[in-house]
Amino acid sequence: MSRMGNERVLLIGPLPPPLGGDTVSTGYVLESGYWGEAGIDVISLDTSPRRGVRLPDESLSIGDIARALKIVSKSLLKMPGVGAVLLWANSRFICTVGLFLILEALILRKPVIVKIFGAYMAERIRGLPGPWRAVVLSVLGRTDCIMPQTERMAAELVDDIGIPGALVVCFPNFIVERDTKPREPGATVSGRCVFVGQVKREKGVFDIIDAIGGDDRFGCDFYGEIAVGDREEFLGAISDHDNLEYGGVVDPVEVRGIIAGYDVLLLPSYHAGEGQPAVVLEAFAARVPVVASEWKSIPDLVEDGVRGLLVPVRAPEAIREALSRLLAEPSLYTAIAENAFGYVGSLTEEAVVKGILIEKVREVIAS
Repeated sequence: MSRMGNERVLLIGPLPPPLGGDTVSTGYVLESGYWGEAGIDVISLDTSPRRGVRLPDESLSIGDIARALKIVSKSLLKMPGVGAVLLWANSRFICTVGLFLILEALILRKPVIVKIFGAYMAERIRGLPGPWRAVVLSVLGRTDCIMPQTERMAAELVDDIGIPGALVVCFPNFIVERDTKPREPGATVSGRCVFVGQVKREKGVFDIIDAIGGDDRFGCDFYGEIAVGDREEFLGAISDHDNLEYGGVVDPVEVRGIIAGYDVLLLPSYHAGEGQPAVVLEAFAARVPVVASEWKSIPDLVEDGVRGLLVPVRAPEAIREALSRLLAEPSLYTAIAENAFGYVGSLTEEAVVKGILIEKVREVIAS
């Protein structure tokens, strides 16, 4: 058995900036104080492309290939001195560069844990050419653990794709403790809405504009980096309505405090890579109800009528109706806010990072 205490682990993943869900959550894991408490030293290798909002099916560029070669070469220098490798990546990365990183670790006899961002992994593997799909499944099957965000994602990987169930352990998003005060219990709703995230069409921002633009019962402020391809249209669309504003990019530590200044978080997403949105958990922790889309694993988090209201994708009218319902039913608004606030208490950094990840790291190093 390997000696525990002062073990070294290599975390390979995207670090902020840019500020996106994957970069932020990787940063939180890397910065967690529970590693030191467990006597584990974590070093990192940043895989972020250091550019703006990216779409899931964007074509590979020369820059991507150069970055891949740089990551693989750097990992060869770092891996020999560690006891385990944590690969934090989205499905695109895992099915390309990630395979070479996993093979490196296997050749060096290092345990490998793969954390998957988003809900696109099963769909990505299904869409691969047959021979490459076989390679991906073979390599993933030789890892020590695969960590999707939700039970639904885990079931897809096991039942639909054929990943051995013994390898799959859910690793949900978690809440970092903040000094930010949540809204007071029983707070009233006045129609002030907020969107926080990557500002792009697939996140439903234009559906929000169509739903409440010009409706003086509601307003919405948008925060986050704007996708280049949507920037001109988005800024032009909100400029036509006095009740819509763009607030710029915010630091992750400020997100919960910003959300706490509003009545409702809007997330009518149909983003292909949507997983378990951390911004929803931030809203729950701020005691702010969420109106979100029935998309991917969002309904597992936002239980309709209990921890939020769900609407169909690409349905502006349904967004407006959901907000109208919250205005008309204060008791429902209060109940949703309290249920969400109570739910997020189980997704603490201690419960998730210490209780799931670090325990798994201990297990694979000791085996």
